[in-house]
Amino acid sequence: MSIKEIQNKVNRITDILRRDDGINGAMGYTEQISWVLFLKFFNDYEENKYDTAELNGEKYDFIISPQFRWSQWACPKNDDGTPKKKVDTGKDLNDFVNDHLFPYLKDFSKSGINHPKSPKYKIGAIFEYLDNKIASGHTLREVLDIVDTLDFQSQEELHELSVVYEGLLQGMGSDGGNSGEFYTPRAIIKSIVEVIEPRVGQSIYDGAIGSAGFLVDAFEFLMQSEKRESYNTTQLKTIQEDTFFGFEKTSLGYVMGMMNMILHGIESPNVYKQNTLTQNIRDIQEKERHDIILANPPFGGKEKSQIQQNFPVQSNATELLFLQHFMKMLKLNGKAAIVVPEGVLFQTNAAFAKVKEDLLHHFNLHTILSLPSGVFLPYSGVKTNVIFFERKGATSDIWYYEVEPPYKLTKNKPLSDEHMADFVRLYKNPKNRNKGKQDWTVHVNEIKEFDLSAKNPSKEISIEYKSPKDLLDVIKEDDALIENLTKKLRKSVLDRELNRTISLKEDKLENLITEMVSGFACNKSNEKPNGFVHLRTHNIDFTGKLNFDLLIKIDNRKVDLKKSKLKSGDILFNNTNSKELVGKTALIDQDYDYGFSNHLTRIRVDKNKINAEYLVNYLMNLHQQGYFLRICKKWIGQAGVNSSMLKETIIKYPIDPKDQEIINEKVRTVNDGSNMLIKEIEVKINNLKSLKASLLDSAFKGEL
Repeated sequence: MSIKEIQNKVNRITDILRRDDGINGAMGYTEQISWVLFLKFFNDYEENKYDTAELNGEKYDFIISPQFRWSQWACPKNDDGTPKKKVDTGKDLNDFVNDHLFPYLKDFSKSGINHPKSPKYKIGAIFEYLDNKIASGHTLREVLDIVDTLDFQSQEELHELSVVYEGLLQGMGSDGGNSGEFYTPRAIIKSIVEVIEPRVGQSIYDGAIGSAGFLVDAFEFLMQSEKRESYNTTQLKTIQEDTFFGFEKTSLGYVMGMMNMILHGIESPNVYKQNTLTQNIRDIQEKERHDIILANPPFGGKEKSQIQQNFPVQSNATELLFLQHFMKMLKLNGKAAIVVPEGVLFQTNAAFAKVKEDLLHHFNLHTILSLPSGVFLPYSGVKTNVIFFERKGATSDIWYYEVEPPYKLTKNKPLSDEHMADFVRLYKNPKNRNKGKQDWTVHVNEIKEFDLSAKNPSKEISIEYKSPKDLLDVIKEDDALIENLTKKLRKSVLDRELNRTISLKEDKLENLITEMVSGFACNKSNEKPNGFVHLRTHNIDFTGKLNFDLLIKIDNRKVDLKKSKLKSGDILFNNTNSKELVGKTALIDQDYDYGFSNHLTRIRVDKNKINAEYLVNYLMNLHQQGYFLRICKKWIGQAGVNSSMLKETIIKYPIDPKDQEIINEKVRTVNDGSNMLIKEIEVKINNLKSLKASLLDSAFKGEL
């Protein structure tokens, strides 16, 4: 069967599933196609094993019991191989699948006798996180009949089906929303694997596999025909059983990744559903580490305080936690290539600087690949880079390469292999580097404050403006993206609109709290590394979070331990410093042995009366309304709000804790959506500035 015929069959299946009431979008039908394809694949796999065993005079014990094999329940056949006329459909089919088949398969992972590498365990691990969401048994019958025509015993047909499945995953990523996080563009993966050049015997690890693109491409690199012919039986077994390792946090990503690997021929991947960041990296031993790490971990997310404690440098930025994890998981002389957002390179606050200092001093960060904006559209417009490093010595020179396609990347005009070809060529031929405008080398001594961002020197010398027409096209796309984000924000807010009026109670703040402690005066000594941290007003940002930039250590002998410690759920209120900042408030999300200055007040709420997050949101609202600015009093030359004034502040709040949480959720939604919108508007403003400069540049060239 040709790839075109297979593609047509899969297209028919997706069209059928789109009409089903239980399926929602590309994520939905890709997930449901996956489990159906897997069961047909495993049926053909077992039959092939049985036939091979018989030819060799051996016995093969089927893993799937007779009544649950594809050939019995999905598309039963007569003895002559023709389809039986009477088959289950409608409610009978759905009842069998939901009440019998899925429970049977889910139980596979619960049996203590199953080894994690066994096929039976893998099946259980996959179906543990799956459910049949096809609402109509008649729809399911149509899908089963089409899938039954696929022949998984044919290596050629299996390969072509894997290509079609890869297209499904790409379509799922292009669908936007959260589904995009599972798919990394193939052109990026292919070029990274090509320059890393994995070899048999090396273990390859991805701590956030998504749809397993990196592991699949590494497998295909190892199994290229000219290489495969030279492998012995032991090497082939090593590739199958002891080469590919990884974790995936999300259920959908895990299922997609496992299915993708199996269809491409990796029969026993060492991949498990787990949040990688739950592992304390201090406990990682050399035997657990890997020769090669390839990953595009999720970025822009946040992790809880309990997770952050697993890392020497604590941060709620998932990209920084993952980077620390990968550094710790790399074997001596191992190689890593990690996709990171631009912020990892240019941010120089305490946490980012510390991790990058470790990277430069204890690893050889030899290459940074700067990717163009739009690589991950429509899932994310964030600019990204790939950092290549080895656990071998320290960093000396960093080679930068900037990928510049001749057009702006969009959903319909993605990055291609052609755009990556020059990078691959120069990576493999260092003598030819630094001769064009797209690559340059920086010595580690030239890096200031651990800012690793790509600053192309050829662009600094001569500025080339895009044409006014091109910029107007870009601005038009900006407008469309802003409009889309505005609609999403509006929808998310309106979807959460309360269909009833919440009655609010009024009370003084002092009646809603159990403790209010003003900070202590302290010196600003940096000499005691084990001392407390001096938190100041700028450590509270305008989003109600604690910001750890520019922390100052203080001598713990100057500190009242009982007063200064912070617990999860505490609130820090900025009581002074300047009129513009007074009233800024932060919610503490974990326990800290940290001090805080006399400019801050620590508040602990009565949890039986008010939710701490709700109180932070309410105080931040008062701050934004200028309430604290209006009641400020001058003391010792500076304005502020003392404890007595703060305790007298009237707080309005719902009595029912559920209503407080509803309001909290609405605030989170508005904050997240508005922040995304602000970022895109800032991009548009920059493009408008570029348009102005381009118009002037064109005018003085006589091109208007």
